[in-house]
Amino acid sequence: MGVIQGRNILIYAGNSGTTPVVAAAKSCTISEQCDMLEKASASNQSSKEFEPGRTEWDISISHLVVANAEYEGMLKVGTKLSISVVINGVRKTGMAICQHADIGGTAGNLATGSLKLKGSGPLT
Repeated sequence: MGVIQGRNILIYAGNSGTTPVVAAAKSCTISEQCDMLEKASASNQSSKEFEPGRTEWDISISHLVVANAEYEGMLKVGTKLSISVVINGVRKTGMAICQHADIGGTAGNLATGSLKLKGSGPLT
């Protein structure tokens, strides 16, 4: 999949990818999975054959930096967010739901923490 640099992932307030940026990550991990569908084959009964099935993805983000205090409340469990990330030089976007949020900080400093996001639909 290639290295994903923290500066290449952005979280938006809305779903268009053009609304104000809520947060940017310093580090992140994107995991994509694919269900495997077993294929019946009369000619090859002793070995299993598979076809790719439905895909899913999730993102874990550490050291979250909230860009604007008025959007900090949007980074909570159950919130649907627009994600934009550059993978191998190609920008991909998708919608994700926040599964876990741990955000904090001291007065006068940028908020930091971590998020766990589950993709809702394709990452294209």
